[in-house]
Amino acid sequence: MKKENKKLYIIPGLGESTRMKNYLEVIKFAKKEKFEVVSIKINWDTDKDMTDYVKEAEKQIPKNAEGDILLGFSFGAHIAATISKKVKFNKYIFCTISPFFKETISEIPKETKDYFGKKLVNSFKKFSFPKGNGSEAFFLTGEKEWPLAIKTNKKIAKNWKGKSKFILVKDSLHELSNKDYTREVSGILKNL
Repeated sequence: MKKENKKLYIIPGLGESTRMKNYLEVIKFAKKEKFEVVSIKINWDTDKDMTDYVKEAEKQIPKNAEGDILLGFSFGAHIAATISKKVKFNKYIFCTISPFFKETISEIPKETKDYFGKKLVNSFKKFSFPKGNGSEAFFLTGEKEWPLAIKTNKKIAKNWKGKSKFILVKDSLHELSNKDYTREVSGILKNL
């Protein structure tokens, strides 16, 4: 199946850019499969919060993306999931959505809250689990991830309105660069 005219938008994780090796591998494979790749740039300034990051990504995404695919990793997946409430993509690939939502804020350990800071943590309270919009979604999570991340991703996948698939990536931590993780993402793209 040819994928001409299909676009793959990629939102990187916190502090990352799509110029990093792990994203470049996914981009290389996507281009081989005839996807036009659009890298979303986020200024991960520490003075910003999740609302700011979401707005920054939204400015780079067209209102009509129904034939396109949106992929996000970690905070990028959180942003992608939030954007799914406003912009309908054909498919979503959520690579370990960060488990920081209104529903999980009480389960976040103090040291994690201290690491992210009060402003960013408080902004998580503005975001509820995404429910889906009828589009198909893939939820990938590393097998050796933080248990809250695995639980959150499973729950979101189970309640997603639209076809969804949860994939537990063998022997992987919170890392898109893991060869098994990259292989799973590549396999999804190959079949789209």
